[in-house]
Amino acid sequence: MLLPRRWTATAAIPAAATVCVLALLVLAGLISFGAAAATLAFLVALAALAYLAFSVRRLDGKAQRIDLRIRKHEAELARTTAALKTIETRLDQVARAVEDSAARRADDLGAILASLGEDRVNAMTRAREVEALRAEVRALARDSV
Repeated sequence: MLLPRRWTATAAIPAAATVCVLALLVLAGLISFGAAAATLAFLVALAALAYLAFSVRRLDGKAQRIDLRIRKHEAELARTTAALKTIETRLDQVARAVEDSAARRADDLGAILASLGEDRVNAMTRAREVEALRAEVRALARDSV
C-alpha cells in the first residue's frame, strides 16, 4: 500500500500535467477561465478526498494491528494471571504444610524434652535409692565386723 507521502509525490506529476493542460485549453480558448478554475477546484477536492481515504485506510490498518497486539497482550496477561493464581494456591498449601510440620516438630520436641526430664528425675531417684542401699550395705558391713 502506498504511503501518504509517496502517494502525494506520485500524484504531483499528473497534477502538474493537468494544470498545464487546463492552462493550454484556456489559452487556446477552448474552455473559459471559470470552467478551468471549477475543473481545477473539483480535481483538487477529489485529490484531497483520495488523500484522506488513503490516510484513513492506513490509520485503520494501524488501529487493527494495535488492536491485535492488545488482544495478544490481554491473552498473555490472562495466562499469567491464571499461572499466578495456581502458584498462589500452591504457596498456600506449602505454607499450611510448613505450619503443620512446625506444630508437629514442636510437639515432638516437647515430648522428647519431657521424656528427658522424666529420665533425669528417675535417674536421680534411682541414684538416691542406690546411695541409700550402699549406706545400708556399709552399715551392715560395719556391724558384722
